[in-house]
Amino acid sequence: KAGDRMAFQEGHFNDLLASLPIQPNGHHKTAKNCHDKWEKYYAASTIARGSGLAYLTERGTNVVTEAGQLVMDELIKTRPEAAQFQNKGFKYWDQMQRFVPRDKARGAN
Repeated sequence: KAGDRMAFQEGHFNDLLASLPIQPNGHHKTAKNCHDKWEKYYAASTIARGSGLAYLTERGTNVVTEAGQLVMDELIKTRPEAAQFQNKGFKYWDQMQRFVPRDKARGAN
């Protein structure tokens, strides 16, 4: 039940908490922790899926060309939160993938 920008309501994150393991240090995740990580995931996925730039989990876009920097600069103008992934990746990318619906239906046909 997310909108166009996959903006889930707070209750969704409360429901998600029950499926998350307790951290090794004994900390329990909060809905705010989950929401914050979702926002970061969404920013990283904007780069990975729609910018035309390569995105690596460990290094982000790792922009090394002038043309790549121009693309990244334009992206940051419209999505400032994407700036944090210019030279570093989102370390929870793989874990977040299991909570994200596939973009396309996959059937036997």
